Amino acid sequence: MSNSIFSAVLVSLLIGCATPAYQMYYRFEPPTSADGQRCVQGCEQALADCGTACQAEWKACTDRVEPQVEAGFVQALKDYEVDLKRYRRNLDMYEWDLRLNWGPWHSGVWDAPWPYRSWYGMNFPLYRMPEQPTRDSVRSDLRKTQCKDDCGCQVKHDACYLGCGGRKVPERECVTNCPEAKDSVAR
Repeated sequence: MSNSIFSAVLVSLLIGCATPAYQMYYRFEPPTSADGQRCVQGCEQALADCGTACQAEWKACTDRVEPQVEAGFVQALKDYEVDLKRYRRNLDMYEWDLRLNWGPWHSGVWDAPWPYRSWYGMNFPLYRMPEQPTRDSVRSDLRKTQCKDDCGCQVKHDACYLGCGGRKVPERECVTNCPEAKDSVAR
């Protein structure tokens, strides 16, 4: 009973101490001159053209990757088998360490028959079960490594926009755990 009360108090304290999270974004202010506004329209068209070309390039790349998926999947299954054997062996040695009290604080009188590793702390992720690959995961990995989905269109657009006399104003917006507005606190 007292543990549940303690837990409830601890959770409410942690929720009360949550800090706000902010997200940065940019607001574009167009130039005021007519020439600047025409220039910005050219930037917008260049951005649209770049996006279309980038999507076509990405589609062509994903089509080139598709024949590699099956071979990659077979290799990923072989790697998974090796990782699974390593996981089982490491888990077995860890269980023996626990049974025979050969933890990180063992005296060394009865040393482990295998090269001793610290099974606690930093090396603990050795005991995470490896994730079995799927064709979709292999396809996704191949696409990430071989196909670029960002062609730098936005960077080029921003440089063009600024060159036309426009402004790019950074702004910060609260997205979670936002403090209440001062108007609503006064009520």
